[in-house]
Amino acid sequence: MADFLPGAMSFFFADDLAAVLAGQIGIRFTDQCIDLEHRLHTFFEQLEFYAILAVQPINYSKTQAMFSARAVCYPNPLPQVYCGDHKVEWITSFKYLGYWLSTKLGWGHIINKTKLIVRQRIALVNSFRISGKSSTHLRRTLFSTFVLPYFTWLFGLFPLFTELQRTSLNHLYFTLLKRAYRCQCWEDLIFSSMYNEKHLHDYCYAYWEKYLKALGKSKDGYLLWEQSDLNDYRSKWQEGDSSIRCLRRSKRFVSHRNVLEQSITWMATHGTSDSVIHYSYDDFLCFTRFPDSFK
Repeated sequence: MADFLPGAMSFFFADDLAAVLAGQIGIRFTDQCIDLEHRLHTFFEQLEFYAILAVQPINYSKTQAMFSARAVCYPNPLPQVYCGDHKVEWITSFKYLGYWLSTKLGWGHIINKTKLIVRQRIALVNSFRISGKSSTHLRRTLFSTFVLPYFTWLFGLFPLFTELQRTSLNHLYFTLLKRAYRCQCWEDLIFSSMYNEKHLHDYCYAYWEKYLKALGKSKDGYLLWEQSDLNDYRSKWQEGDSSIRCLRRSKRFVSHRNVLEQSITWMATHGTSDSVIHYSYDDFLCFTRFPDSFK
């Protein structure tokens, strides 16, 4: 596909296609928008040509476009682009392979979508009955089947979240789990110790341990490490520690931190895949008799 769509970064999975077209650097914003409109027309012509050769018809009703830029305001009106005889709709967010992408930078949109879905799922889990009865074991099994996968879907992005976002997701995870156990009176740490339930951070740490081992044995991992080195050279050049001939530094360059470096730094900070605190029976007995002394 890359041979037929040379002007864009294409991501193809099954029958879902997402393409990214980057604007030019060093020209006016208006000229960038005009150039981008011409390239969009060319891209859709190339896409139709590929669809005919590959005998893969385009779903015109789901063909949409999203514009994102650092500029305060977007072109008004946005350019009219057609794919065949179908007018392409401009949207502010869309879902691709389970992830919500929007015109705004940050992870708040996908986190809020996930929170909404898991709250709806836990309500269905608690309402489920077999012969009019429910049990803790049944609700815990349903939680692992229908609620936990939505948290797992965020593990690839979890180290990139802010500390506040990670703490909020971890608290939500325990809150929903306590609803399944029907014991919302306990604090998160006490509940985790009583039922031997791991934190969301622990599951994410175990996920990244396995992921890094898999990367070490694949070509994708080699390419990521190579990109990491290039980003390191770029950062040194931006900070003035090294120079590159025929290139000058500009204050408009966006500071960039390597994604893989962020993830490894978070793993080093967290440091374990099992942070459950194991209290003894005497500790719990003392806690029930003198709860004020633990504040």
